[in-house]
Amino acid sequence: MSRETWKKVFSTIPDMKLVELVELWSIQVKGFRYINQENIKQARALVIAEALKPRNLKMIKAYYTITDEEADETDQEEEMTLSSLMELYEEGKELHLILGGLYASEDEELEKLAGELEKALLKKYKVDDLSSLIPRGNKRVEEKPEDKKVKVQASDWEKKWSKSEEKNKDLRAKINEWEKQYSQLKQQLKEEKQLMLGDKQKLQQELGVARSHHRETVEQNRETYEENRRLKAEIAKLKAENSHLNAMLLKNQQEVAVAKLDEKPPEQSGLTDKKQVLLVGDPKNKLTENSAKHTIQILELKDIPEALESDLLEKCDEIWMMTYLVPPQMRRKIKRKTQKSVKEFTDFPTMKRYIEKG
Repeated sequence: MSRETWKKVFSTIPDMKLVELVELWSIQVKGFRYINQENIKQARALVIAEALKPRNLKMIKAYYTITDEEADETDQEEEMTLSSLMELYEEGKELHLILGGLYASEDEELEKLAGELEKALLKKYKVDDLSSLIPRGNKRVEEKPEDKKVKVQASDWEKKWSKSEEKNKDLRAKINEWEKQYSQLKQQLKEEKQLMLGDKQKLQQELGVARSHHRETVEQNRETYEENRRLKAEIAKLKAENSHLNAMLLKNQQEVAVAKLDEKPPEQSGLTDKKQVLLVGDPKNKLTENSAKHTIQILELKDIPEALESDLLEKCDEIWMMTYLVPPQMRRKIKRKTQKSVKEFTDFPTMKRYIEKG
C-alpha cells in the first residue's frame, strides 16, 4: 500500500492518541526530546513523516495487523460489510484502527472496502478529508446507566487494547533482536570483506614480484642468447683462421720437403743419389733419418687429406706405408691417387730389414 494511503490513516489519529502511539512505536523526532500533549500539534507533521519511513512503517503495519486480528477473534461470526464498519465507527471504535486493520491486511477486497468506507464517511459527515473527523473521535461518549451494550463494548476494547499492547511489545522485542542479528551479520560481512581485500592485496603483491622475476629472467636469457651467438661467431672465425693456418703450414712443409729432395749436398757430388721415399705413418724411429740409401719424408695421418689434394705423392721416388698405423680407408685413397707402387709394411722390424738390404 502506498505512503499516501497510510498518511490518510495517520491523519485520523487524535492528538492524544498519537502521543500514546509515539511512545508505543518508539518513534523519535528531531528537535523534540519527548512528544507530549503540549507539543504534539507542532510535532504532528514530523511524527507522521517519521512514521512513514520504511523501517517504522513495517512495524506499524504489524501493529495494525495484530489489532485487527484481536477484533476478529470476538466478532468472527459477523460478516465484514460497509454497514457493519459504519456501525463499528458509530459505536466508538477509532477510525485509524478500522482503516489501519483493513489496509494492513493487504487483501484487495478489504482495501476496496476501506475505500468505500472513506467515501461513505466523507459523504455522511459532509467533510472534505478524513482528518476533519478527528474532533468527533475526541468527544467523550457519556455513559448512560441503561446503555449496557456500550459499557460492555468499552470493556471489551480495553481488553483488546491491553492484549494488543502486549503483542506489540513482543513484536518490538523481535524487531530489536532481528536488528541485533542484522548488525552482527553486517559486521561479520565487513570483517570478511576486509580479509578478502587483504588477501587480494597480498596476491597482487605476489603477482607483481613474479612478473618482476619473469622480466629479469627474460632479460638474462636474452643476454645469454646474444653472448652465445657472439661466441659462436668468434669460434667459427677462429676455426676458419685455424684451417687457413693449417693449410699454410702444410704448404710450407711440402715446399720444404720438395726443397730437400731437390737439394744435393756438396760432399755427395758424383755419388749415387738417394731414393726419395714418402713414408705414410710415423714409426717414431731414428732409422728413418739415418738411412744411407734413402731420404725418408714422414707423412703423418692428419696431413694425408692435404697431401691428396697436392702433387706431393708424385714428387717422391717410392711410397712406403705403415699399415698398422694407417687406416684401410686412407690406404685405399692413397693407392687410387698415385700411379706409383706402394710398399706396405705390417710392422717396423719388416721395414728395418728392407732398408738394411738396400
